[in-house]
Amino acid sequence: MANSVLWFEVRGKDGSALRKFYSELFGWKISAGDPTSGFDYGLIEPGYGGLPGGIGSSPDRSSGHATFYVEVDDPTAILGRAEMLGGKLVMPETEIPSTRVKLAYFADPEGHVIGVSNGAAVGGRGDAGANPVLWFEVMGKDGTTLRNFYHELFGWKISQASAFDYWMIEATGEGVAGGIGIGRSVPDLSATHPDGGTGFATFKVEVDDPAAILAIAEELGGKTVVPVTDVPGTNMKIAYFADPEGHVIGLSRGLGFTS
Repeated sequence: MANSVLWFEVRGKDGSALRKFYSELFGWKISAGDPTSGFDYGLIEPGYGGLPGGIGSSPDRSSGHATFYVEVDDPTAILGRAEMLGGKLVMPETEIPSTRVKLAYFADPEGHVIGVSNGAAVGGRGDAGANPVLWFEVMGKDGTTLRNFYHELFGWKISQASAFDYWMIEATGEGVAGGIGIGRSVPDLSATHPDGGTGFATFKVEVDDPAAILAIAEELGGKTVVPVTDVPGTNMKIAYFADPEGHVIGLSRGLGFTS
């Protein structure tokens, strides 16, 4: 198993409201969840070259998270290793009823919640549609600790980028590439996670016009976290917004996708 990132997710207090927000913001096709079923979760059709994903209510209707999933051979073994490396168990391996998909969550040493899966995303990356998810990301306080943790846990190849305090994670298998960065290295980035530090786990959506998306997000009840910013030495632009429940999501222009 290549320990590839093959899925993204947003879970929060109100899955229906979150699905409406993201559908209107990105034009994503999202299946309807069932709030009365105990598993209120809608599936997102992937955009061209992008990951599939899901949006739903947290089981306890808490504020939840935005995150990504790593597809692994043995979720329980990964959870055990994460704890040995300084992480924490959030949800043990759980099989989704009527499927063979197994899911679990852990928190890394800075508290970012990450999913692991076995049997998810069998449909692969998208072959049509706009606004795909092409990147995953962890922004935190201590880049060295985070890089060492994820390298030891998943065997990812991580190299320093030329911009900011940022490191690139090489894509594996059918998954997308990603990055690890220092929250303070990105101008105006001040989102907080549970231990009071600066940072989050998230994904980036590739869009034609990040500024226009930020404006629409604000009209729909979101908030700009980082305005459109040029990445030095590249033709790429990035931005971040928070959805109505406060989950921080990245935007990019210039990542592209080569089939």
